[in-house]
Amino acid sequence: MSDAVRTVIVGAGGLGSVVGGYLAKAGYPVTLIARPAHVKAIRDSGLEIAAVDGRHLIREVQATDNPKTVTAADLLILTVKTYDTDEALKGVAHLSGRVRCALSLQNGVLKDRALGAVFGPESVIGAATMIGATLTGPGKVHYTAPSTTYVGEFDRRETDRVGAVAEMFDKAGLRIQAAADIRSVTWCKLNHILPSAGLSVLTRLEFHRVLKNRTLAALFVELTRECAQLAKAQGIPLDDFPGFEVKTVCEEPLEQAIAFVREYAQKIEAAGMTHVKISMLQDIERGKRTEVEEIIGYVVREAARLEIQVPKIDLIYRLVKGVSEAVRH
Repeated sequence: MSDAVRTVIVGAGGLGSVVGGYLAKAGYPVTLIARPAHVKAIRDSGLEIAAVDGRHLIREVQATDNPKTVTAADLLILTVKTYDTDEALKGVAHLSGRVRCALSLQNGVLKDRALGAVFGPESVIGAATMIGATLTGPGKVHYTAPSTTYVGEFDRRETDRVGAVAEMFDKAGLRIQAAADIRSVTWCKLNHILPSAGLSVLTRLEFHRVLKNRTLAALFVELTRECAQLAKAQGIPLDDFPGFEVKTVCEEPLEQAIAFVREYAQKIEAAGMTHVKISMLQDIERGKRTEVEEIIGYVVREAARLEIQVPKIDLIYRLVKGVSEAVRH
């Protein structure tokens, strides 16, 4: 891929708009596929991103609410909510054979299979991110949590296309790291996001406050360890990655693991990220559909398939599912 990499962001809400906006700001041709109101605002006034380093008004980015107007892409990035995956991919299915590289920054561990079914497994590379971003209005995004994005081949090879994506993100000022084992990263993110989302929804607390409280930090550790059993059963090693140090949380003695989680909360607080709320809690507060089935429900179903006991996760799942249903009725 050359410097003129044509990038298409499918489902440009908060996360997709930040990634696409920063890539466009760095000079890459980017097209956001988004909802009509967001597209109109971007076309009329540009994309406004409120970040920790100030406000950025990006006029270089293209936007459309009609996927059929996109005819090819060097890089396709999927950022829709997981429950919208099938519908979003139907909209860009005409690009099959015309996408050089595709990756997903969604939650969950089934996303890459869905991409491969449309564009071919050979076109897909693995990816995971902990970037936090919220769409605050048409054409406006709050970049709440700068964090690292990971990319890698599923067979662990070092390839030019992974290097090219890493170079793009780096030039755009987005933290990026090529991962030797992207499956480990993806499962570690799942191990992190499950307790983060579940406890945030049930407490309605900002993320750092969830981790700072000893009782909740202990439950965070216990939920992480239950979830980790699934990866272990499938031979997927869990490691420490900045932002989701799953190996430490799972392997340290309980009290040390709890202390580690609480120290992480202090780092978030010291960085001034005290306004951060996990996206599932944001969805609850807005009465929107959540990803409870695709994240927590998936783990419960997969644990049943593997005959692994996850009683705390099962309880969290039923509680969050109930809350999710209640706020939408």
